[in-house]
Amino acid sequence: MILNKPYSLVEIKKLTPTVSSFVFRAQDGTAIDFTPGMFAMVTYRNASTGETIARAFSIANSPPSDHLEFVIALIHGRFTSKLETAKEGDVYTVSAPYGQFRFDIKSSGKFLFLAGGTGIAPFMSMLRYAKQLNADIDTSMIYSTKFANELIYKGELEDYAKAHKFKMEITVTRPQQGDGWTGLTGHVNADMIAKCTPDFKERVSYICGPPAFVKALKEALASLGVEEKDIKAEMWGE
Repeated sequence: MILNKPYSLVEIKKLTPTVSSFVFRAQDGTAIDFTPGMFAMVTYRNASTGETIARAFSIANSPPSDHLEFVIALIHGRFTSKLETAKEGDVYTVSAPYGQFRFDIKSSGKFLFLAGGTGIAPFMSMLRYAKQLNADIDTSMIYSTKFANELIYKGELEDYAKAHKFKMEITVTRPQQGDGWTGLTGHVNADMIAKCTPDFKERVSYICGPPAFVKALKEALASLGVEEKDIKAEMWGE
């Protein structure tokens, strides 16, 4: 556990029109260990006014690491508006790790990941961790996004699927005329889960996304007869 440790912003990468990744590295170079799925508290401090704003973000990279990667929708909020004008070298304080949404890679031979929007972040940590361990886990993912141009880490996920036992289905909830999308459309529901992952009852399910997404999918899995002990969930605002 680290508390209010200074981290420097070392990389900003635009992932979609509305989402960017931000990589922060510990100024003292020491690594922090955590379980994939956990989150960090990041604090911005205005040197002129003394104002501080803290937000929680899921960690997207694999542990252990001297840096932390976050996937953030820039929604012009009190905190994200600071990131919209952030530059490499800026210093934030970080406390981590936190949370009970922890990926136990040894808990099951098979997993189902249900991701909504920037809720893809903890799943990236899980998959990168599995790759780092050379653990070819059997994973099925359904990834939901509003628009076809908002698919986060699509290329990395497709590359992962080519080399590992990983099946991914993507659904777009608001397809637009001329966006070229030919895949699944609509919200993830019980029927979609059963169709895309027929052996869902054999898997431990992890859900991460906005509150309505998480609530709906917990209910969908329960309606399909998945036991509560086999459902892990984390919800975030977007």
